[in-house]
Amino acid sequence: MRLVVLMIEVEQPEGVSTRKLVLETARHNVITAYTQKTGLRLLRRFPNVDVVVVHTELDDFSFADAVREIKCIRSDVSVIGISPGNSREMDGADYMLSSHDPHALLQLLAERFEATTSDSGDD
Repeated sequence: MRLVVLMIEVEQPEGVSTRKLVLETARHNVITAYTQKTGLRLLRRFPNVDVVVVHTELDDFSFADAVREIKCIRSDVSVIGISPGNSREMDGADYMLSSHDPHALLQLLAERFEATTSDSGDD
């Protein structure tokens, strides 16, 4: 099943992140924000997001505050924190991954949502 993924991440000088390309190649729908404020606005505008991916290296927010605000808007949405190594705390994230391994993100999405999106209703 295709997922709708909101990515709040560092803007890349080359224009498009590898994570976004990998997810779109896997036929997921990706909405991208480069600031916390824009990400929260997009989450309110598109409430049917399946998962939110938040990069810890954004300058305009505290990661824990961002997760709290995301959960206030959608308490049921999963938040995946991505960081280059263990450079920052990812308090509140449901999952934590390295930002250097976009395929790990794809694998986590496939594993995590296979059961929860089953038409049979099995978890």
